Amino acid sequence: MSRQSRRDVERSGDILDAIAKIERWRAARHHADDMFRSAVMRELAVIGEAVNGLSDGFKTSRPEIPWRSIVDLRDVLTHYYWDTAWVLIEHLLDDELQELRRSVAKSFLSSGPLTTAEDASSHQPAEGVCHLWMPRARTHCVLMSGHAGGCRST
Repeated sequence: MSRQSRRDVERSGDILDAIAKIERWRAARHHADDMFRSAVMRELAVIGEAVNGLSDGFKTSRPEIPWRSIVDLRDVLTHYYWDTAWVLIEHLLDDELQELRRSVAKSFLSSGPLTTAEDASSHQPAEGVCHLWMPRARTHCVLMSGHAGGCRST
């Protein structure tokens, strides 16, 4: 499969899936655990690779996201893994990851982010999108139908 054969919607789904995994793991694991740290760093690398493949038009439509920095983080995690300070990763998880999730998710919702379950009942989902309501995120799941999960947070 060539790099260009995946669409922005698929790459965005990869980003949102990776973020959902990290959020689930953070809620359930001790953060000093080596396996947790390794898994988080791997998903951050997945996010960086997916971002690297997004079209320029997609990235231009969301200028608030530091796209180049996300790709650069992927390069560090992959090529300079021994020189990665966990405190920087924790800062990213605490302060940056939610903004990325919200921004990528907004790209899928024509009416913008939803704030209540009442808004959710009137929103029409895009074809092929999961669209389950996620109360903690106060929005709908925007991943493709049949994805691996993560949208059922309460």
